[in-house]
Amino acid sequence: MKKVQLFLLVAIVSIASMTVNAQTMTTWNWKTYGVKFKAPSDFKVQTNTADEFTAKLSNDLLHLSIIPWRDATLTTATLKKSVRDLCTEMGYTSREIGTITDIELNGLEGCYAIVSKDGVTLIVEGLLDPSSETNFYAIIVYGGRYEPSALNIANSFSK
Repeated sequence: MKKVQLFLLVAIVSIASMTVNAQTMTTWNWKTYGVKFKAPSDFKVQTNTADEFTAKLSNDLLHLSIIPWRDATLTTATLKKSVRDLCTEMGYTSREIGTITDIELNGLEGCYAIVSKDGVTLIVEGLLDPSSETNFYAIIVYGGRYEPSALNIANSFSK
């Protein structure tokens, strides 16, 4: 009986913990390019121009920036190199960059690296639009227990 009570207590605490950390995600649309993604409903837009979309939580523990760039020659084969090169330009070493993960998205092709240095963790994501020469980088900076929300954003892009 004590094992059952202990199990129930652990289950209740785990569920409560997940509820506290869960973000209410909503679909956002960067209308300039028709790019959709899921992000917290309480994101505050900082910049929304043809050159950049940036939004963040008021507690500064989750930021998203999307930057378009043109390259008609980009392919899925060269996308990983592009993400690796961007991480290198941002000051990360090959060891810090590690594995670049491919992701399947609706209408876009993508991959990302999770990098961390000096207590700052971010996802550097490359998004290839096969129907256009305009592609995108998404930079998701997060802290604390926001990695699940950051990964949800990274895996939600569509066109």
